[in-house]
Amino acid sequence: MKPVLYISYDGLLDPLGYSQIQPYLRKLARAGAALFVLSFEKPEKLEGEELKKVRESLAVCGIGWKYLRYHKRPAVVSTVWDIAAGLLAAAWIVLRRRVGVLHARSYIAATIALGLCALVPLKFLFDMRGLWVDERVEGGLWPAGGVLYRFFKRLERSFLSRADAVVSLTERGAGIVRGMIAQPAPPVAVIPTCADLELFRPPPEKERQGNQLRLVYLGSFGTWYLVGEMLDFFGVLYAQRPGSSFKLVTPSDPALVDRATEKLDLPEAVKSKVTVARLSYRQVPEALAEADCSIFFIRPSFSKQASCATKFAESLACGVPVVLNSGIGDHDLYVEKNRVGVVLEEFNQESYSRAVDRLIALLADSSLNRRCRRVAEEYFSLERAADKYLELYRRMTEKEETAR
Repeated sequence: MKPVLYISYDGLLDPLGYSQIQPYLRKLARAGAALFVLSFEKPEKLEGEELKKVRESLAVCGIGWKYLRYHKRPAVVSTVWDIAAGLLAAAWIVLRRRVGVLHARSYIAATIALGLCALVPLKFLFDMRGLWVDERVEGGLWPAGGVLYRFFKRLERSFLSRADAVVSLTERGAGIVRGMIAQPAPPVAVIPTCADLELFRPPPEKERQGNQLRLVYLGSFGTWYLVGEMLDFFGVLYAQRPGSSFKLVTPSDPALVDRATEKLDLPEAVKSKVTVARLSYRQVPEALAEADCSIFFIRPSFSKQASCATKFAESLACGVPVVLNSGIGDHDLYVEKNRVGVVLEEFNQESYSRAVDRLIALLADSSLNRRCRRVAEEYFSLERAADKYLELYRRMTEKEETAR
């Protein structure tokens, strides 16, 4: 199998890099893939010891790494600059390392890969990570039908028509993608967002605090996550289980939670049990494992059918059930089939009350925590994801060798 160049516009030093890129790369390398990584790092992340630590940890696994500085401003121009710099850097790596496969993580990376494929005959894996163009419009970042939307929609069709294989995070997303691809279509593999099951583990023992429940949210706030609705849900939970707590573990500004709380008509007793914590990636599993339940509400939309939240796999890996809303990826299918959480159809007091009743009944099941862990092992392990990626690499390179 030929060497693989893994291109990511997300930085390895970003939170996403620690949770969703570095663990995958290490598993792939240990499974036999020859990898070189090209990433774009935020300038502020390049200070301190983390850069050295990450480089050394990748080198131990035999992974080469070149990073470029990520530019944010001016908008559009900075991205064009990064793409041009990425194309030059990727071309140098391909020639020097004799790369045979380009693994592009999401759309900007795929733009670099597509440009390189026009110059050099390479195999191209388009790892979509969701319907990014539609997300930009539905998130209010781009106008519908605007220049950027039309341009990247054309690029999206080019990615799909040129790719030798496509990866979707969800079965629903894969169905949408297959309908977008002209025949003959490349294979579309479904590889959901996975978790490091060695790091995210259930505690040996978990002490319950009587009838009080510990609710936790992991991740950033922003365009898609419905903080106010999650706080409203906690208010209903608190009314049934007084003394319960809600911890939000996030790298985002805690003031966002304060502002959301102020807008809601919640009793002071409820507000006093809402806390915000900023933890390192290594500290997150402990905070998660202590919880009785995890929660995330995401604004449903067309594009979110192709999304798979990292926190979903991490919660199940720690033996923690999840409260979530329908319309997001395949989450509801996993939850309802395996009874590892509660799915809401609407955001209102009546729906919250029913969900709290179902959650309390679910938590009474002594096999729940083991079942959550088993679902994580069956569907969301890094080993499972690495095996699927390796199989795609092999198929792409075997076709080339057979053609010769």
